[in-house]
Amino acid sequence: MKVLTRGSLILLIASTGAFALSSSDAQMAKAQKRTDRTIAALAQMTDADSLAAAGLMSIGNHSDKSLDFLALATAAAPDRSDLLWLRAMRCAQLAPCDPKPIEQRLRELDPTNGAGWWAAMTRAAATHDAEGTDTALAAISHSQRVDIYWTTLIAHLSRAVANTKKMSLEQSEIEIIGNLAAQAIPPYQYISTGCKGERLQQPGVTEICRGVAKALQNGDTYVTEMIGVAIAKRVWPEESPEWKAAAEERRVYDYRSKLYSKLEQRALTHPEEYLTLCSQNRRESDLFASQLTAAGYDPNPPAPQTE
Repeated sequence: MKVLTRGSLILLIASTGAFALSSSDAQMAKAQKRTDRTIAALAQMTDADSLAAAGLMSIGNHSDKSLDFLALATAAAPDRSDLLWLRAMRCAQLAPCDPKPIEQRLRELDPTNGAGWWAAMTRAAATHDAEGTDTALAAISHSQRVDIYWTTLIAHLSRAVANTKKMSLEQSEIEIIGNLAAQAIPPYQYISTGCKGERLQQPGVTEICRGVAKALQNGDTYVTEMIGVAIAKRVWPEESPEWKAAAEERRVYDYRSKLYSKLEQRALTHPEEYLTLCSQNRRESDLFASQLTAAGYDPNPPAPQTE
């Protein structure tokens, strides 16, 4: 996959690797001190976004405090499904925290979102629990979408960090994006593996994976959508409407990613524009189309030529 937007999981994977290679120990130590000062400032706040940002940013050097901050955040805003998702994902990483009650609450708050089964899918696949994997996949297949609250969390938490005056808006945005991506990435490999190869020969698995593909294709990040596209092209015949729709999604993706390379500098110098678009668009693909439109580009490719 190609780099899409500065907020994309794809870009995050590339940019963090480049940062690690180019940054000296002194630069990294300086950045950590700035992060520590920001966490300390956020910890003095009582609003949900500041507490959640403190929890997210603590997952590095202050992991013992991260879950406490996230628990305070969800207590301050108990009906925020985005914050519950973040807390559930963090809880799943830390023994003896039991994420199941948090996940259940998330499913109740946002029942059409398959991300309520995200951590359960990871646990089952990591322990080779075939029954647990099947249960999670079946639940995701009946959802309407798989949202990890990507644009919502970036918009809310980046502004909370910037409000401390310890980081610029651009620095705040990069900090939040980097930490969010680390939480979101692991389950993707498991859900993809659950819908390919010999598993598709098992009774009922293909039909379940068709539902999984549809939910992923309606997800809120380009990574989610493209994995849905890949699964759809495995489980539908090439001449089917579903396969053709998946191929068209990929064509649009490829077209937009080529255009976006021309806008890279604009993205780096317009953090306010990006966060505003995050708050206005649930899906990263829609956000990306809005960015292209604002810059004077047609976000939709020309119709394919037919022989």
